Amino acid sequence: MPVFLGGLAAALLGTGDFFGGVGGRRIDHRGAVVSIAWVASCVGAAVAGLFVLVFPPAHFGRTDFYWTLVALVFAATVRPLLYLSMERGPMAVVAPVFSLVSLVVPAVVGPLTGDALGGAEFAGVMLAIPAVLLISSEGGLPNVEMMRSGSGVAMGCLVGALLGCLSLTFAQITPDAGAMPAFLTQLGAVFWIPMITVPFGLMAPVSSDARRFGLLVGLIDIGAVIAMVIAFQRGNVAVVAAMLGFAPVTTMTLAWRIYHESVRRWQWVGAALGAVAIILFSTAS
Repeated sequence: MPVFLGGLAAALLGTGDFFGGVGGRRIDHRGAVVSIAWVASCVGAAVAGLFVLVFPPAHFGRTDFYWTLVALVFAATVRPLLYLSMERGPMAVVAPVFSLVSLVVPAVVGPLTGDALGGAEFAGVMLAIPAVLLISSEGGLPNVEMMRSGSGVAMGCLVGALLGCLSLTFAQITPDAGAMPAFLTQLGAVFWIPMITVPFGLMAPVSSDARRFGLLVGLIDIGAVIAMVIAFQRGNVAVVAAMLGFAPVTTMTLAWRIYHESVRRWQWVGAALGAVAIILFSTAS
């Protein structure tokens, strides 16, 4: 079940990122993507609230609440930073760097906190790392000169570290908490995103187009967030993080089918490696 939920979350996240990117292209002014992210959080909080009313948690203790607060800070901070890094940094550097770091952090720290990997799971994570690197490298793998320049590397590392820490934080919450952490993190993001972006001029006024795309992205993303939260509660943190790393496959496929964007050969190789990794995860489960 955790592997399935992780795969579902990855597919939904990739779809949400695709439509968020489409919105950013059509609303061509600074801060539009952050406005879309904020509207999406509002929608996500409303939907998650209804979900929790229908499917209340079996138990949501004090420890779960504290870990949820930590997850809230990570989740609400990383979303605008992710969009900002994709807007300002060279994607040939930023995407592979944050994808790699977000996978390595749970893979290294998870076993140290008692979330050990089995043989098949370890092999799957080792396959997932190059797979995600290849999939996310739309403009080619970063060369030595690009890495030496430092352009995008620091932002990519920061975003990846925050994503990795978010994965580890969700993994500390007990399964009895259900979807309550998803609701609280989305609700908190409604207030946190403006607090950290408006003072720096990173969030544009919410236009009608931003509301439309935010509504669409929010409805898609909240399904991903609920599935992701439950997957981390019930599965191995490194395995679920690796599954989420395949979200760009959905984005890549939609861009290829709808906008006829070119997909590099190495990206399809990465997708094939990812399929093998998923089979290994499923076998281990």
